[in-house]
Amino acid sequence: MADKLVSKNMPTDNRNLRNTLISNFEIIQPYLDKLDTDELGVDDLKNKFDDISGKINTYEDNMQAIVDILAKYDVPIQIVNGKVVEAEEGE
Repeated sequence: MADKLVSKNMPTDNRNLRNTLISNFEIIQPYLDKLDTDELGVDDLKNKFDDISGKINTYEDNMQAIVDILAKYDVPIQIVNGKVVEAEEGE
């Protein structure tokens, strides 16, 4: 929120109320700016998470394809709990 909160159009018949509101706006302005900055950081983290998730999915798909190809040639391996392990003959 780069814009400064303003209250110039408020009625001037109650100066105390106007001054209190202006003071409150000035107090909360830095926090509003920080929320906007934090929102940008959250979006950046979401994008990084999506990118990493995609890479992990591709990695897992590639590993499964390699295991499937090797299994066709009777290489005794399999994936157990996300890890490639040797399998006993006949499994």
